[in-house]
Amino acid sequence: MYRTRAALALAALLATALLPIPAAAADLNDDGGGTSAQDPTAQDPTAQHPASPDAAAQDSPTQDSPVQASPAPASTTLASSTLVLVNGAHPLEPLDFEPARLADAGSGHRMVPEAAEAMHRLLAAAADAGHFLRVESAYRSYAQQVALYDRYTRQYGAAYAARISARPGTSEHQTGWAADVGLASGECSLLACFGDTEAGRWVAAHAAEFGFIVRYPDGLEQVTGYRYEPWHLRFLGTEAAQEMAALGDATLEDYVERLGRRAEAAARPRYVVRPAPEHPPWYTATFPGWALGLPG
Repeated sequence: MYRTRAALALAALLATALLPIPAAAADLNDDGGGTSAQDPTAQDPTAQHPASPDAAAQDSPTQDSPVQASPAPASTTLASSTLVLVNGAHPLEPLDFEPARLADAGSGHRMVPEAAEAMHRLLAAAADAGHFLRVESAYRSYAQQVALYDRYTRQYGAAYAARISARPGTSEHQTGWAADVGLASGECSLLACFGDTEAGRWVAAHAAEFGFIVRYPDGLEQVTGYRYEPWHLRFLGTEAAQEMAALGDATLEDYVERLGRRAEAAARPRYVVRPAPEHPPWYTATFPGWALGLPG
């Protein structure tokens, strides 16, 4: 009888050894980066800033559509968020979204006030370092994008227009978080050679200090959907931009993918095995010593 009671007590104790604990946020350095390969036959739009047909042929994005990220937090889908992901596969919602407020970002171009203030600081810091930059383009409304896309369609045909201009509702410029910068002299304006200038290299090295990233890095058009655009800066906020740099995420697509995995990990329950005490105090009060293997 005592042995039966001891066995039942031991079974109950083992059943409680596996206890759930609340999920914890995933470690920033453990969730990895990168995105998967995509279907190269996709026909989504690409570059947004052709200077001429020849320049567009050099710098326009491929016809590949951006990689689809796994389910992501609301902050990457909300059109007014600094982290919103906008590309051919992720159009704005609504398509005719307009920022609530805009402010001067330089040269008569406008951005969301937070981004505009950061752009002024970036331009001032560049000047202090001997690099004189100007804002070439910034906020562009849905109606302006429609007019631009229609003009390219009439001028170059639908197929070529889709290669050199973003379809309305899929341009980062419409969010107010993006701007194109270039040399005040006009050299290499909206061309890949801007990245080879001293000013272009300075921008790439210091953009994150002001909350910006170079949105379309060299050689990653199959991820972003756009060819190399060293002039196109996207504001994310200092914390996110510097975290991207620290983690080695080369594109916003990579970072959004990471945020999605992080959110999934945080929502997943975790379990640990907690060993039972060797001899709980109540054992000796319930069972005789010989039943527990204790010395007499």
